[in-house]
Amino acid sequence: MKINKEEFQNVNWYTLSNDNHVSVTISTLGATVVAVNTPDKKGNVENIVLGFDNPQTYPKHNDYFGASVARVAGRIKDGKWRDYQLNQNEGQNTLHGGNKPSLSYVNWKKISKFIRPEEVGLVLKRFSIDGENGFPGDLTIDAIFRLNNRNEFSITYIGHASKQTLFNPTNHMYFNLSGDAKRSIKQHQIELKSDVIAEVDAELIPTGNLLNVDGTPYDLHHPTSMQSILDQVSDGLDTAFKVEPSIEAPQLKLEDPESGRKIRVQTSANAFTLFTTNEPQEPFKINGNQDMAANLGLAIEPQMLPDAIHHSGFGNIIISPSKPMMYRNVYYLN
Repeated sequence: MKINKEEFQNVNWYTLSNDNHVSVTISTLGATVVAVNTPDKKGNVENIVLGFDNPQTYPKHNDYFGASVARVAGRIKDGKWRDYQLNQNEGQNTLHGGNKPSLSYVNWKKISKFIRPEEVGLVLKRFSIDGENGFPGDLTIDAIFRLNNRNEFSITYIGHASKQTLFNPTNHMYFNLSGDAKRSIKQHQIELKSDVIAEVDAELIPTGNLLNVDGTPYDLHHPTSMQSILDQVSDGLDTAFKVEPSIEAPQLKLEDPESGRKIRVQTSANAFTLFTTNEPQEPFKINGNQDMAANLGLAIEPQMLPDAIHHSGFGNIIISPSKPMMYRNVYYLN
């Protein structure tokens, strides 16, 4: 178990490594997961998330590659909560907490790191001031990254607020289990324990209705190829699947049969938003020298259902000074 540090101008990258040739690289810029390196069935160690080779490239793209997203992941209708007008950075709506500034593209402070016999970890912190992006109250966010010798990588977000405000963070890793993004995700198999998805309008804002997935392309109770989903969903996925929160059992499985890599994901939140990459408006390179393309990655975003503040039954994302809020996501890397 070890931690290595790579220094850039104003940004540091920390690589957490276990004894099984598994490593995770985290950037202080946006508390971003830059790389997750795992062996395939032949022992070849490659990166299974989309990312860039240096910190300067990340702010040039608004795709949240590997970033921590806060204060609130997903969209908020009209950027409104109570009497507060939030930053409207996608038309009339707020997306991923606003962008003045986006917490996904600012530097987080390293608080501590730890090396134990069976676990390594890193703690980053961000202080969001009262009124930032229109949100009330000071909000302190701790992001705790852990990797152990059971190949379990976890991200825990803990929020402390000075007054009632909103807190629904996620991490925005795009997975491609082929390794170094050398193939699309179309041959990946996905399984997800979800009975309903959130219906959305033309602006991708939830209507409040939860639609049963039976008999639809969104029924993922059994292993399903991404190809078959994408053949039926012409615009790709940008879909919130409701799940039962869990602190023990993974709700989602993703596998690439060719490489033999598998991941299982568990969240204490009540949803996964799945998003498939689209064709870029302008060409750029990802993971070194790969051309970015449609269906090159699948973003798995564990979070409470989007726009929860406007829909009963979507879950509570209101945090109070007397009650800190915690979300924990675990990625089992096989």
